[in-house]
Amino acid sequence: AAYTLQARVRPSETPVWAGGQLQPRAAVMRVYALADGQGGWRVLPGALTRVAGNASDRPGGAHDPWLSMQHGSASVDTWVITRGAVDTSSLLPKPLTADELAGWHRTVTSRAAENLFWLGRYTERAENSVRLVRLMLETLREGSEPVLQLLDRLARFHGLVGAAVPSALKAPRLFERALLRGLVPGASAAAAGGSTTSVAHNLRALRQCAQALRDRLSPEHWKLIHEVGEHFEQHLQAVLAQGDGHVPAPDVLGVLARAATHLAAITGAQPDRMTRDAGWRLMSVGRQIARLHMLSHALATGFEHGLQRKDDGFALLLGLFDSLITYRAQFQGRREVLPLLHLLVADTDNPRSLAWVARTMRDRLRKLARHDPAWADHAAQALPQPQDWRLALLTEVDAQGRHQALEAALTDCCTAARQLS
Repeated sequence: AAYTLQARVRPSETPVWAGGQLQPRAAVMRVYALADGQGGWRVLPGALTRVAGNASDRPGGAHDPWLSMQHGSASVDTWVITRGAVDTSSLLPKPLTADELAGWHRTVTSRAAENLFWLGRYTERAENSVRLVRLMLETLREGSEPVLQLLDRLARFHGLVGAAVPSALKAPRLFERALLRGLVPGASAAAAGGSTTSVAHNLRALRQCAQALRDRLSPEHWKLIHEVGEHFEQHLQAVLAQGDGHVPAPDVLGVLARAATHLAAITGAQPDRMTRDAGWRLMSVGRQIARLHMLSHALATGFEHGLQRKDDGFALLLGLFDSLITYRAQFQGRREVLPLLHLLVADTDNPRSLAWVARTMRDRLRKLARHDPAWADHAAQALPQPQDWRLALLTEVDAQGRHQALEAALTDCCTAARQLS
C-alpha cells in the first residue's frame, strides 16, 4: 500500500521506576493478527509493549508518534491474564528421548559435504606435493637416468613445473630452478616455465576449504591449517630473496621439512579430533581418492622406467609411498621386487599400500550409503581389490622386461580413482 493510517487513541498508562519513584508513562502494545478467511481474525502469539521515555510523550504526538525505541522509549514484558483455558502449545523444541538419540545423525549440508570432500583431497595433495618436491631436490643432482626420467614425468603430471621447462635429464639445474620458482605463491608462468599448481597452491586451497568448515574443526586443527600455509609462504619468500638469482636448495628443503611436519599434525588431527559422521567419511573418501590416484600412477610410471632395478630407484619408490622405514624394518638388506610389491600393493597393515586405500574407501562408501546399500555396492565394485591380486603374477616379466600384469592393474586403479572423482 502507498499509505497507512493510524487512529489517534488515548494511550493506556503503565507504571515505571524513574527518578527514584513510580511514574506513569504512556504505553502501546503491538500485536499481529491474520484474517481467518471467515470474517474473523486470529491474533498471533507474541506481542511487544513500548513505554514512553518521557512523561510528555504520547502516541500520535509530534515528538514521538510511534513511541519508537530510537527516541528513548523502552520495551516491557507483557502478561495477559485470562479466566479461560490457555493454549499450551509451544514452538520450543521438546526434550530428546532415548529412542530419538539412538538413531541420531548429524545433518551434513550439501555445501559442507563438498568442502569436507575437498578438504580431504587438498590435504593429501599438499602432502604429496611437499613429498615430491623434497625427493626431487634430494635426488636431482646425483640421480640415475631412470630416476631423473621418473622425476621429470611426475613433476609435469602434478603441475610442479611448466611444460616449457627443459627435461631433468638434459638440464637438471634449469629444471631445479624452475621447480623452486614454481613454489613461489603467484609465481609468473615465465619463471616456472608455464602455469603450475605446486605446494603453495595446494596449501591455499586447503585453507579455503577449512575456512568454510570452522564450526567442524577444533581450534588446534584450524590453527595448524592456517599456519602451515602462512609460514610456508613467509619462510619461502625469505629464502628465495637471498642471493642474486641463486636459490640454495638446502634452505628450501628446510622450509619443506617444516611444512611436512605441519601437515603430519593436520592429518593426525583429522581422524582423532573430528566426529566420525557422514561428513568425516566424505573427507576420508576424498583423501583416499587422491592417494589412490597418486600412488598407483607413481608406481606404474616407476616400473615403466625400470626403477625397481636401480638402488636409487628402489629407494625412490619407497620414498614416494612414505614407506622407506617400514621396508627396512621388515626386509632389512633386501632389494627384491616381491617384498616391494607386497608392502606397496598388498599389505593391508600399511596405510600407504593400495590394498589398504581401496579397502578403506570401500568401507567408507558403504557406511555413507547405509540407506541405499545397492548404490554403495555398485560404487564399491568400481574399486580394485589389490589384496586379491596374485603377487607372483605381478612380478612376472615379459620378453621386453616389463611387468604387464602389474601395469594393467595399476592402470585400473588410476581409472577407478578418476571415475570416483
